[in-house]
Amino acid sequence: MSALLLHLWHVMVGTIFDVLPIVIIIFGFQGLVIRKPIPNMKKVLVGFVYVLFGLAFFLVGLEEALFPLGDLMAKQLTDPAFLYADGKIPAILRWEDYMWVYLFAAAIGFATTVAEPALIAVAIKAQDVSGGAISVWGLRVAVAIGVGMGIHWERTGL
Repeated sequence: MSALLLHLWHVMVGTIFDVLPIVIIIFGFQGLVIRKPIPNMKKVLVGFVYVLFGLAFFLVGLEEALFPLGDLMAKQLTDPAFLYADGKIPAILRWEDYMWVYLFAAAIGFATTVAEPALIAVAIKAQDVSGGAISVWGLRVAVAIGVGMGIHWERTGL
């Protein structure tokens, strides 16, 4: 337990240094260019603290859960014993032998793109600007298909 808390502390310190340039730019621009005090300074500072804790917990969660799971899945999907369940492993493996890996990578690329908050914001803005001619879901799915297929084509050379 203490090792996890120590790791969380190190990630928190790293997160502070990662967020610090953004904080400096925001407060510097507010003070030097706009030359007005930041309204609701207490709420802004509390919000930054929430952001720091949220990012730190998110990063630790990725490192402790998702990255090891992804590593395990990659090892399992590329294991020749998985590729050739019949036990007849050829001397030379071809890219086609790893089709499951490519399909999985394309699916992950598609799913993460559809869930990307920045893409959601852009899609909402595009719908507003286009007067509804471009739908939020239509744009998100189109971009996600492009990302998923791009990953597939990049890996397979097709």
